[in-house]
Amino acid sequence: MLWVDIFYNLFLLLGATLAVATNAVHNYRFVLLTFIAGSLTLLFSCIDVTINIHNVFNASRYSAAAAGFIFQSFALIFWVVYFGAEEESMAKQTINGFTMPRGTNTGNDNTTVGPTTTIVSPQPQHHQINMNGNGNGYQGSPLPAQQQLQPGQPNYSSVVVAPTADYAYKARALYSYEANPEDNNELSFTKGEILEIVDNKGKWWQARKPDGTVGIAPSNYLQLI
Repeated sequence: MLWVDIFYNLFLLLGATLAVATNAVHNYRFVLLTFIAGSLTLLFSCIDVTINIHNVFNASRYSAAAAGFIFQSFALIFWVVYFGAEEESMAKQTINGFTMPRGTNTGNDNTTVGPTTTIVSPQPQHHQINMNGNGNGYQGSPLPAQQQLQPGQPNYSSVVVAPTADYAYKARALYSYEANPEDNNELSFTKGEILEIVDNKGKWWQARKPDGTVGIAPSNYLQLI
């Protein structure tokens, strides 16, 4: 049973790492929580077995293993809180306060957030917008070569905004975002605002606000609901 628990948790750790690295936690959070619950069940069984081993040779190593399993269970309980709590909950906001810089990106202005970290882009990038679907793209303003951002620099990409698109998804704003004043196609929104989304692929998503305003929003500021 000990080896089963070890390999089970290795695969769980790999899956959680991939979900976080690909920014897909909101899509697989319930799957992760299910496997974490199974891991906790195995852990508690292993703890019970190792603690009650007394009459075997070198029983002290089993006691050490039991201590390791107990610490591992603490880590999994932390995962339950992190993956299970909603973004608006105090627990999730407290955790994010220790793991994410604070502040808001406001267009091209330099903003100092948390510990000062400078992000250097090798080349300015643009995004193209086609508001009428006829193929005539609009070149948005370039990003400055050096700026300080929070929670991460949105990567601009080609986006086609179709007025008659089907808004199949909804997303909640994790942070406030101020649109670039030189680009009328970007949307400004506040933290917690609900936006309708056409497609959840790419770095920029076509979105519609409750007042009917249509434009694009950086995907790393949004979470699907």
